[in-house]
Amino acid sequence: MAGKDTNIGAKRARECREALGLDPAAPLACVLATVETAADIPVVVADMPEHIDGVCWRGGDAVVLWVNGTRPAVRRRFTLAHELGHIRCGHDHDLPVETFKTLGGQDTDQREVQANAFAAQFLMPADAICDQVTPKPTLEDVVTIAARFGVSTIAALYRLNTLKLVSEKRSGRLKREIDEGLADEVWAHLDPPPLEDGLATIGEDDLPRISPQLAGRGLEAMIRRTASVPAVARAAGCDPSALAQGAAAIGL
Repeated sequence: MAGKDTNIGAKRARECREALGLDPAAPLACVLATVETAADIPVVVADMPEHIDGVCWRGGDAVVLWVNGTRPAVRRRFTLAHELGHIRCGHDHDLPVETFKTLGGQDTDQREVQANAFAAQFLMPADAICDQVTPKPTLEDVVTIAARFGVSTIAALYRLNTLKLVSEKRSGRLKREIDEGLADEVWAHLDPPPLEDGLATIGEDDLPRISPQLAGRGLEAMIRRTASVPAVARAAGCDPSALAQGAAAIGL
């Protein structure tokens, strides 16, 4: 049975999809466009330190979501959905950066549990997943789900586990097959169409990719290093040391 925080995150994701006018049982073709256009939240995709996957940055009422652009596209999508989850779950300003541990469900902080559950439901709605799954899912089934919903194979398997759509014994076997690299072979055999998400089209040479919503603002100048952190802080009327500390934490 799912825990309280998992249920909270999933509920907020269902509410968010409804508020944004999204089909409650359809995959999201482009999470980037959904967040920036439908939710009206700017996104920065940048070359961030190796241990960081993403950040939910807040300065007063302003919000900017950051994603590490050196990660695979499926991981970028989950990271961005996770960061949106922090906003939609009403989490406070004192949030840590996201790492493999938090996104992999190894962090017991209730905010991270909620944000992970939000991302899973936001990207892989329960009703849609239930319609896709056979009584005894194979590795090919899991890869098919992963490709359809734009997530990693392991994320798709975790989703089946959460929804109780796969037995513990079968899940263990599927996990071993994924760990052994068999999912990559199945993926190559199925040859699904590439992701349409704008996040998938951003290469390392395109970094940093800065939201159009930030054009001409101090944060853009700081990211592009055309203005110093103290200068941006003065223009924004915020504490230079706090801004410098936050910038350093994400590699600016």
